[in-house]
Amino acid sequence: MAVFALVDCNNFFVSCERAFRPELERRAVIVLSNNDGCVISRSEEAKALGVGMAAPFFEIRALVAEHGIVSLSANHELYVDMSRRVSAVLSRHAPVVENYSIDESFLTFPDDGGLEARAHALRAEVRRWTGLPVAVGLGPTKALAKLGSDKAKRCGGVLSLLDPALRERALDETPVTHVWGIAKRSAVRLAPYGIRTAGDFVRARDAVIQSALGIGGLKLAHELRGISCLTLAGAPPERQSVTVSRSFGKPTYSLEALQSALGTFAARAGERARRHGLRAGELEVHFGWREDDRPVLEGDSTRLSPTNDTPTLIRAAKALAERLFVEGRAYKKAGIVLGGLEPAVVSQSEFFDDGSAERSSRLSKTVDRLNASLGAGALRYGGEKGSTAWGSRCEGQSPCWTTRWEDLKTVRAAL
Repeated sequence: MAVFALVDCNNFFVSCERAFRPELERRAVIVLSNNDGCVISRSEEAKALGVGMAAPFFEIRALVAEHGIVSLSANHELYVDMSRRVSAVLSRHAPVVENYSIDESFLTFPDDGGLEARAHALRAEVRRWTGLPVAVGLGPTKALAKLGSDKAKRCGGVLSLLDPALRERALDETPVTHVWGIAKRSAVRLAPYGIRTAGDFVRARDAVIQSALGIGGLKLAHELRGISCLTLAGAPPERQSVTVSRSFGKPTYSLEALQSALGTFAARAGERARRHGLRAGELEVHFGWREDDRPVLEGDSTRLSPTNDTPTLIRAAKALAERLFVEGRAYKKAGIVLGGLEPAVVSQSEFFDDGSAERSSRLSKTVDRLNASLGAGALRYGGEKGSTAWGSRCEGQSPCWTTRWEDLKTVRAAL
């Protein structure tokens, strides 16, 4: 029988920063969201000082100043690449790795003994090759492996919930709101039945659980009882859309700046579609602003002959922007959504085809390849970034140490 493992990178964004800045070890560090809006990652030291997850930065400025907390702007290019590196290490240990999120992955081990030693070896290898600390939870089901990884962070980095007695104790110590898949609203439905802990949940009658949470809740209860209901997904689900959206660092009033932003977003969306072997039959543009002190989001869309060609997407996005734009409005956000996705299979050429579609496809692939090797944005289309007025505020962003040549670390040997 296979045993599930959940590998979770500890305080992932902070750990990525510390991997290249060892002076941040044992210091209180937070990473902020787009435009330095709110906290999206905290070191253990920052948690101990009372910094809450998703706390608006303006509300904790005094706390940051008082305790000398290091605040950094998010560097998602770095974090995505570090996530890929962790996945590459994990793939050496298991035939199938399910990347559940940017910092969590499920895999399976054969139940042949020595599982905890194998998990410790895996942790050591990830740390050696990426510099990131991880926690590993082991269990007969995915839900129990997830619970084990959450608790492993506080007890040596590895926790096995294969033993029924240890599993029962862990469930009784866990509030039901801390169970994977049970949100606060679900906990409210369970409260009338006296269900406060995960142990209460697994001991409840099936009829009660299904009445409160439906068939999904019943499957989760079986998982926590040690009966596997969730399989390992070897491939991610098919994408239904591709979205690139961003809030601006300051209000934007000009059509030129908005079209510049959308040109950049369309190029990123086209690259993602090509990476996943897809093309889009629909493109939507949306703008956001505030009106009467409340957020407003408005959009428009257009049908496309299925494509992932960047110049075509940029032209369509700019045309929609011109239709949506209102003079004098203070725009705070813009975005693009590609819909109507289908596999980018080779289609039959038109009778009067002059070869331009094939040339454009080769050009896009060449740009993607060069940007992958030289760093994101090394080559840009003319429709991108004509203006920087829409840029995000990210004053504390670190270099992209793993994806841009100019940001590579310089190491000097001590003599």
